[in-house]
Amino acid sequence: MPNSEKLLELLERLGPELHALLTRLTLRADVAEDLMQDLFIKLASSNLDKVTNLDAYARTTAINLAFDWRRRRGRAVSIDEEQFPEPVSDDAGPLTHLQADEQIQQVFAAMARLNKLQRQVFVLRYIQQQSFEEIAQQTGKTPHHVRALCSRAMARIRQFCCKKGWQ
Repeated sequence: MPNSEKLLELLERLGPELHALLTRLTLRADVAEDLMQDLFIKLASSNLDKVTNLDAYARTTAINLAFDWRRRRGRAVSIDEEQFPEPVSDDAGPLTHLQADEQIQQVFAAMARLNKLQRQVFVLRYIQQQSFEEIAQQTGKTPHHVRALCSRAMARIRQFCCKKGWQ
């Protein structure tokens, strides 16, 4: 199957999921649109015949594009909070929303410090909410190894975000 046919089929099947993933990772729909275009340009220029799992390859590429975008933004985030933020209700004041946004930015900054494999499994597990078995299939690791990677990633994020760790 030629690349263009594979890409059209991928876009039809996974396009909304990839867009949602990019939106969650960038927290901006406009940026997610741009990154979707970059993703499909990158996939179109790749030799997809060598790719064994196109879905996993597309997700991994999308995750990497989102974190590259975050890196390029160069927004410095201080990591001082002692605990993970509680969800903010819609009727909370603007200051509360600003504080929650800063805390989310801290988590993303911590995620950017993970190695690529840890970041990938963390995003697939905790943002995409995939099972360990699904992630193992996509990464070529065992479910046990994926569990360990997720645990280590969470520990590193907690270490980066919190002085005393989460209770």
